[in-house]
Amino acid sequence: MKSIDSLIQYLILALVVITFTIYGLGIAALYGALVSLSNTWVFDWYINKQKALVDADAQKSFRMAINSSARALSLVLLTLIGLGWLELDPPALCLSLVLGQIGFILDRLRQK
Repeated sequence: MKSIDSLIQYLILALVVITFTIYGLGIAALYGALVSLSNTWVFDWYINKQKALVDADAQKSFRMAINSSARALSLVLLTLIGLGWLELDPPALCLSLVLGQIGFILDRLRQK
């Protein structure tokens, strides 16, 4: 993945983390941003892997669907770890996570 591909996502996340840091909630916002970025990196890896398997049989297609479910599950688990075990501020964590995903979508729309 080229760093320019996720420019909007990076800018949005940087602004969110800086803003929440001003209010003393930078760690929660940074954690949410890192979860969002990790989801983006895994998604990009998955898409590149899928492009390599254009002529996939049914078994490979099923495995790719399971990988997609695992990606969603990891996103939920990392969020729950931040909210529960680490006891991070819920609004800061969730807002940075959601805005990071919106930045991801905007980046993908910009690339088309």
